[in-house]
Amino acid sequence: MHILVHNAARKAKSITFKGGLKIKMAVKVKNLVISVVSAGLVILAACASAPAAPVIPAKQPATQSTAAQPQTTASQPDAQQNTKVGDNKSTDANSEVPKAPATTVNRVDVIYFHANQRCVTCLCFEQHVNHVIDTYFIEALNNGKLTFQVLNLQQSENEAITKKYQAVGSQLFINVIINGIDTIQDIQNIWNWKCTSDPNGFERKLKNIIEGSLREVS
Repeated sequence: MHILVHNAARKAKSITFKGGLKIKMAVKVKNLVISVVSAGLVILAACASAPAAPVIPAKQPATQSTAAQPQTTASQPDAQQNTKVGDNKSTDANSEVPKAPATTVNRVDVIYFHANQRCVTCLCFEQHVNHVIDTYFIEALNNGKLTFQVLNLQQSENEAITKKYQAVGSQLFINVIINGIDTIQDIQNIWNWKCTSDPNGFERKLKNIIEGSLREVS
């Protein structure tokens, strides 16, 4: 009986030992599986959080550039290039500016100034100065040795020349110009030459003064 009990105890220990070993091995396998799964999950998470690699497009083969086509449109000539230097002719007939009389370097300028309001004596001066110039000095006018003007000193376009001669009323000026230098004479004696009562004497005196001035520029 004692022997049976002892054998039964040994078998029980053996079963217990073998059962414990199986349990320990099962636990180790379980732990190994958990470790592998955990490692796999970590790797997947790392792959998911990593930035995606840029996609590099494949290089396209270089295409042959089309050769530039030659320009066939002829350039229009520049109108300004066809204009001759110094050509001041206007194409508009209505804008033509009258030419000033030809003058030489040495000449005599005769200028009679008057205001808007005219008196009998003033009108007489203008009439007989014109007559003297037209009668005796046409050749001098034509060759530029003499110029003659009648100007209204109150008109704006005559402002500059009025200031030059310092005209203030009915006045006759004779300017002898030699080498560009003015020698201006204010002929105030016309008021004493009795234009209205002795027009011939007036014209004779004026003619003598103009002839003397022309001799200076001859």
